[in-house]
Amino acid sequence: MNMPVQQGSAPRITPQLVVGLGIVAMGLLLTAGNLGWIEAYDLWRYWPLIVIAGGVAKFLTACSTTGRVTGVIFVALGLLWLGDTFHVLRFHIWDWWPLFFVFIGLRIIFRGRSAPEVHGDLTLTSDSVISGFAFWSHFRRRIVSTAFKRADLTAVMGGIELDLSGASTAGEAVIDVFAMWGGIEIRVPPDWAVSNEAMAIMGGVVDKSRATADARQRLIIRGFVLMGGVEIKT
Repeated sequence: MNMPVQQGSAPRITPQLVVGLGIVAMGLLLTAGNLGWIEAYDLWRYWPLIVIAGGVAKFLTACSTTGRVTGVIFVALGLLWLGDTFHVLRFHIWDWWPLFFVFIGLRIIFRGRSAPEVHGDLTLTSDSVISGFAFWSHFRRRIVSTAFKRADLTAVMGGIELDLSGASTAGEAVIDVFAMWGGIEIRVPPDWAVSNEAMAIMGGVVDKSRATADARQRLIIRGFVLMGGVEIKT
């Protein structure tokens, strides 16, 4: 079924656009190397651009503050690695590993000051956004609601399980995913049709859902997957 197109709306910047521009840039650099304009051997030094592209894609598609902050962090890491590669500054990731404890401590503090986390089933309001973040950890949430609209899921060296089998939405819902060396599993009701718009590099997005013929609810999966995986099933 063709979706109506709104006239005069600005084009949405998608992970496909960001990564596509990166691939075009890499192709131009390789061509310049073949023509002798630059040293092709030096191209490996640009690998942090992959991390930067992933961070930009996450920031542009995130629907929560956590998602946008994650995107900024990856862009910053990519820029630091790039600066170290070209000897503009010194940055070795292992010099900064104690900050991991700072990160964990801040999460504990802000979780303690915010509303208590709801375990088990979660009922939403019409403007609720589910935000899931897993870094070296596992996040599991089951949604029981008639008002599900959006979710923002980030898995970095961790796993996320989002169970929507008991949820419904008013026509269309969107989930933004970002998986880097991690995995995301999404379970949907049988009357949901899934539309996959996520971009995967050295990873995959597998749709095993089985929508019924009369499915009237649509779930759009957007985002970026790098050396990770996303699985949607009924």
